[in-house]
Amino acid sequence: MLQDAALPTAAMLPVSGNDLDLNGQVKPRVLIVDDDADTVGMMKLILRRSGFDGTGAQDHRAAVEKAAELRPDVILLDLMMPEVAGYSTFNLLREITSAPIMFVSAAVRETHAARSLELGADDYITKPFHSGELVARVRRVLRNQVPAREQSGFTFPTIGLEIDIQARQVSLHGRVIHLLPREFALLKILAERAPKNVPYEQITAQLWGEDSKKNRSHLKTIAFALRRKLEEDPLRPVLLVNNRSVGYQLLVQA
Repeated sequence: MLQDAALPTAAMLPVSGNDLDLNGQVKPRVLIVDDDADTVGMMKLILRRSGFDGTGAQDHRAAVEKAAELRPDVILLDLMMPEVAGYSTFNLLREITSAPIMFVSAAVRETHAARSLELGADDYITKPFHSGELVARVRRVLRNQVPAREQSGFTFPTIGLEIDIQARQVSLHGRVIHLLPREFALLKILAERAPKNVPYEQITAQLWGEDSKKNRSHLKTIAFALRRKLEEDPLRPVLLVNNRSVGYQLLVQA
């Protein structure tokens, strides 16, 4: 796949689970989607050597799950995937992430590159390629990314809920609701995905950086405290619903 004369071995490369580089900066997260384990492994090593945090997925299901969980900064997607082809996987990923997606394929460039770019891909890399080309293209795509402006707020008129992100203010039917920082953070997470369910592990990862039994217990406490401020009857919630063994959901339709 790669044309380098002497690719580095795993022992030669500094592989670390730390999210920070030597300068204390957060490493860009790259999700590599390819059914070939050797290809995923080598690309992870190359990217990690160059200061990225690489994670692999070998089918469309794992790709969607890891994209939702990790929120990658860029995705490298193999075009010739089994079961669900790269184009279909691209559409699935676009439903949950706005991260740039780069197709990587051994297919003839003239045949597939135009379609990939028309579909909305950010780049198309043809196998075989040099490791330097891979790193340079990923960096170029990241440089060209315009930082997404955080949504200033959410308005759900059917339930009378308004959330001002910048002012950190919440009102329900015109009445201001005073929330503690963790309560506000939980409500913001649910509002961003409303009315969809948000898995427990995604919420705990955003609030505390990791999912654990202890953090899930804290989440349960915060959710109940938030219900006491939003619900007429906290024991019979109609806004903040707990889908047992699945996650929490903000119901925004009366």
